[in-house]
Amino acid sequence: MPQKPDENQTKNQALKLLNFEPKTPCPFCEGQNTAKAGQRTKREGTAQKYFCKTCKKYFSSSLMPHKTYSPKVILNGITYYNLGYKLDATRKKLNSQFKQKVPKGTLHSWIKQYENICTFTKYRRKLSFSPEEVITEKVFKHHQEYAFKFHRLKLNILSKKFPQIRKYLYQIYKNCPDEIFEQGQRCSGTLIENIHLRRERTKDNNAVLLARLALLLAKRNKDRHPAIQDFMLKNDTATVAVEVPVYLYPNEVPELGIKEPICGHIDFLQIRWDKVWILDYKPDAKFNPVKSLHQIYLYKLALSERTGIPLQRISAAYFDGKDYFELKEN
Repeated sequence: MPQKPDENQTKNQALKLLNFEPKTPCPFCEGQNTAKAGQRTKREGTAQKYFCKTCKKYFSSSLMPHKTYSPKVILNGITYYNLGYKLDATRKKLNSQFKQKVPKGTLHSWIKQYENICTFTKYRRKLSFSPEEVITEKVFKHHQEYAFKFHRLKLNILSKKFPQIRKYLYQIYKNCPDEIFEQGQRCSGTLIENIHLRRERTKDNNAVLLARLALLLAKRNKDRHPAIQDFMLKNDTATVAVEVPVYLYPNEVPELGIKEPICGHIDFLQIRWDKVWILDYKPDAKFNPVKSLHQIYLYKLALSERTGIPLQRISAAYFDGKDYFELKEN
């Protein structure tokens, strides 16, 4: 049985995901001619500095350069605010949780600085709501525990073009056919014959940046999925639900030749660009593309069958803290 990494080791691995590799292009000019230029000491550790020999600019290895407070304090502050807590209430929660008094102006600057990644902030400023009104959650025990959650406020706003999504999420919350998930075949373990799928890498998708931030909140490897799901559900504009149960019966897709129901749980369900999006978090996403593509393709078929939304209005992708790959059907 493999040994579990200690907390410091896992934290270092998560922090490493925020670092630029030495050969990574400069974030300003995308030039490849970069070199290490010392380290910057911060309260929670050090961050590597780089110098671009092309544009003569310095850049940091972290998404959070020059920060006095730890990433956990900053990210929890933004999350509490986006959950509906006012600035003073957020400061009290941070003081209670981390024993640090954060000035009101500092908290406000964090919210402003990261609003282009944590995009729900722009909705949050216009709306007044209590934290208790935001998230609906139910834990399904389908061989293991799946924390199904949906964001009621975003769902009400974004589902106007897709009322089927809202209807399905409430329906599955109240009446999920658990026997299918206890006995059925998993989408993640199903490969489809005679179908040609490919992937297309998309540069700078916001899900990648959100994942890179959220990984700083994960203490252990097994915490990565829930940390990213929770962070995106509360801070991203498009994500309306996580761990969404979906399933397919053989007669619904006779062309697949399956003999029993197949099922799975969608990591992230989003509504953006007049489409429904299925996202799956895959550590080391650039490896093992066949299995990942088949899995999200089956999720797409299942969601279409369960909601009645045409396939052409559903897109799918998988990602990690470095890459984002969109499903393309040949």
